[in-house]
Amino acid sequence: MPLVDYTRTKRPVFDIDLDAAPYDRWAEVGRRSRSKLGRFMRDIEAMAHDYVDQAVDAAPTWFPDSLKPIARSALKPLLSGLSRITGKLGSWVAKSFGEEYADEIRGLAHASGLPESKIFLANLTYDISVEIERYYGACSSFSVTVEGAPVLVRNMDWALPESTGRFTVMTRFHKGDASYVNIAPLGCVGVLSAMRTGAWAVTLNQASPTGPLNIPQWPVMHRIRKACDASMSYSSLIRHLGDMQTMAPFFTHVIGTKPEQQIVIEGTSESFLKRKPKPGKPLIQTNHFVHMAHRHHNGEDYQGRDCDICDRYAALQKRLRKKPRDFADAFSRIRGGPVTHRHTMNQMAFCPATAEAIVRVRT
Repeated sequence: MPLVDYTRTKRPVFDIDLDAAPYDRWAEVGRRSRSKLGRFMRDIEAMAHDYVDQAVDAAPTWFPDSLKPIARSALKPLLSGLSRITGKLGSWVAKSFGEEYADEIRGLAHASGLPESKIFLANLTYDISVEIERYYGACSSFSVTVEGAPVLVRNMDWALPESTGRFTVMTRFHKGDASYVNIAPLGCVGVLSAMRTGAWAVTLNQASPTGPLNIPQWPVMHRIRKACDASMSYSSLIRHLGDMQTMAPFFTHVIGTKPEQQIVIEGTSESFLKRKPKPGKPLIQTNHFVHMAHRHHNGEDYQGRDCDICDRYAALQKRLRKKPRDFADAFSRIRGGPVTHRHTMNQMAFCPATAEAIVRVRT
């Protein structure tokens, strides 16, 4: 499964009109992608089942083996979203996702003929993966100034499920004449990697767990979507990203159009801390907390350690000792092992100042 340019895949660029009623926004996506969406939902459901098996097998020693089959049979329908979402449960789900985005998911489900519960589950993929993975192949990003403008380069390495790359699509959100483009898995109404030309670009990197999932709060990708929908400028996006509680911790890497507009926001359920690059240096983010006030979240084995916590971080530091010559050269620094590997589902480079973009996906 090679990584190829998005334009060569013949996948569409879906258009989402933010002036339309939320329930109607994704109707065309549902109708045009019914079969593909169904296959992807089955893959996510199978992943959820595997997660339950792992969780039950790792139960404490005091948990009786005789109860493990019962636990599996009880948890799998709940986690895979097969239970009916009605009444009070439906209201709770809507509040957790945000009423507007919950309506979008319902409209997408209706147009595709798929159960709402499965689409809701797909929109929890990031938050579920935080519980499954720790530092394992879960995104690399860096920003650097090239020819007077910041460039954001990233690999998205979430192979949960492993078909994510094949079902990655590009979506254009627009309201009037203003728009931004998002690259995310089919069926996900949240934001994973996005650029608003002339304003900003943002990507999401997975953080390690900082505690139990904060269930009453929104999924991470929907909170980022809300920030993107509301932000016409870099400063506005930074303000919105640093003023949100989410279900799981996260890292957002953001650039604007000026060299000094580069930042990583480390978000936990308790605080939002920011990192900026040192003058003339790149800003790198993988999957560990770098800010000194957050490093205790990396676990006892990683206290006091910096780039050597992650081979991808160390590799990017080495590759970026020499400043990239141009946009294409900057993109080339993310390619090749250990940064790019078999779990890299898509890779991209954004320059909102010039509108340049490269997007490659698994086929």
